[in-house]
Amino acid sequence: MARILLIFVVLASCLALYAVSSDISGKWKGTMHGPQGDVDLIFTFVANADTLTGSVQGPVGEEAISNGKINGNKFSFAVSFNNMTINHECTVLGDSISVKVPGMQGGEDMELILKRVDGSK
Repeated sequence: MARILLIFVVLASCLALYAVSSDISGKWKGTMHGPQGDVDLIFTFVANADTLTGSVQGPVGEEAISNGKINGNKFSFAVSFNNMTINHECTVLGDSISVKVPGMQGGEDMELILKRVDGSK
């Protein structure tokens, strides 16, 4: 009986991970509020099990996502820009994604909310 329960828990966990990772694949848009004004960003996520790839597009071009990891409803990745690596910590919140960029503005965390671009799933 314990073995059947263990198998069920493992399968349920795998299905939950797959559901969250497949939910984040696609294009997401958010606005970063900074000292020089607002900047619109488009994030393209490609989730594959616990690995994340994709890109971030802003006013100065598009940069690839690196070191992408998915863990349940949380995921993280980095983007290199102007010889600087910017880390992102994200949480899936139903139909939106909360993004935190630690230590971005004078040591303070920067946060933004992403919404899915229509038809990008």
